Amino acid sequence: MIPISKIAELKRIMAILRIAAILRIACRNLARHRVKTILTCIAIMVSVAMYIFVDGWLVGMNIESKRNIVNYETGAAKLQERAYLDLLDEKPMYENFAGWETYAAALDAAGYDSAPRFVFSGTLFSETGSAPIEFNAIDPGADAVLLRYADWVEQGRFINSGAFEIVLGAETAKKLHVGGPDDNNDVRISTVIDIKDEGGVIRHVYQIIDAVVVGTINSPNPKNNNNCAWLPLDVLQDDAGMMLNGRITELLIRAKKAKQARLHDSAVPGPFESPQTITANIAESVTLPPELGIFGWETYSIDYLNASAGDNWSSRIMVIILFILSFLGIANTMLLAILERTKEIGMMRAQGMTDGQLVFTYMLEAGMVGFFGAALGVIIGCLINIPMVKYGIDFSQMMGSLNGNMGYRVNGVFRSSWNVPVIIGTGIIAVLLSSVTAFLPTRRTLKMPITESLRFE
Repeated sequence: MIPISKIAELKRIMAILRIAAILRIACRNLARHRVKTILTCIAIMVSVAMYIFVDGWLVGMNIESKRNIVNYETGAAKLQERAYLDLLDEKPMYENFAGWETYAAALDAAGYDSAPRFVFSGTLFSETGSAPIEFNAIDPGADAVLLRYADWVEQGRFINSGAFEIVLGAETAKKLHVGGPDDNNDVRISTVIDIKDEGGVIRHVYQIIDAVVVGTINSPNPKNNNNCAWLPLDVLQDDAGMMLNGRITELLIRAKKAKQARLHDSAVPGPFESPQTITANIAESVTLPPELGIFGWETYSIDYLNASAGDNWSSRIMVIILFILSFLGIANTMLLAILERTKEIGMMRAQGMTDGQLVFTYMLEAGMVGFFGAALGVIIGCLINIPMVKYGIDFSQMMGSLNGNMGYRVNGVFRSSWNVPVIIGTGIIAVLLSSVTAFLPTRRTLKMPITESLRFE
């Protein structure tokens, strides 16, 4: 009598032999139909490589855009009037606040840098033309600590406090022919001062301010370089300026130890710089009035976030369509291959192969096609991504024709990034989808009686 342990071992051996036989059949079928196999592998390879390339590029641009927004434009958060946000696009200068020094001191004690600003819109006139401008009245020292655009002075120098000086974005300076050593750099600011009285009535005062262009900014953030200007906050306090009387529209906030080089791949400020944490950290020193609030950088980057979301969806839909076309090709190839082998399938069924074994055979065959195609796609996608990560593609000319207005905060060179989970996941999904495409045509053929399969021509 054979021991039970021996019977179990024999069953395991038989199972292994059956799997080995199924694997040989699948490999033989791939070799017999090598042209179809190669073409299908190429289709999968192109789809996988394209998806890796597009995803890496989008991730890279998003990381760079977030980094440039935080480091050159908004900081991690802003202290601002809540009513200001309701009219953010209009830049309502009458929604301002005084006593910001108290909040700045509380932020400093809690481990944050801050920079006061008064933002207003107007028209800048030069000797040769005019342009609409977003003016930022700043404390030059505080702004240079918190943001990085002051490090990107292309011509001249950065502004100093106490003088009617102005720095322009490089693209705007070129259009107005100012900022260069041989240019007439005397300019005039035309704006309207909006003053809200205690009854809520807004009074408009037309104001002209003369200034001198002392430098131009050409930073990695295209928004800095187009229709933006910076001038000292202190010279705008009285009637000769904007009649501010110590009021500002926003107080930019950033953690003291947050440097550009320390921003990791997420490029997003961490929990310490979230509005909720900042508010909690200064609560011991100062209580914010109801009309004031601290808001994160995302609140001020809707144009970028919308462009990013739209491009992510549209680009991924295009690549998904490539995937679908590829796997329709696999399904068609498997359908034709199984129809051509209907008689062969009948013979294997007559010899004792079960329906489950036959389904597994052809799913294994399709999975192997998907594996080879996906492996090649991952390799090629990574090879393409290497120079894209290191060098990128220079879109400077196109950015210039669009005035830097592409939604993304990237100036000229677009670089990719490595998204390892997507690279691995794309390959796995390609193999699984390839394998699944063989299931329906195989089941359809197996519904045919064995005798009819043997007579099939």
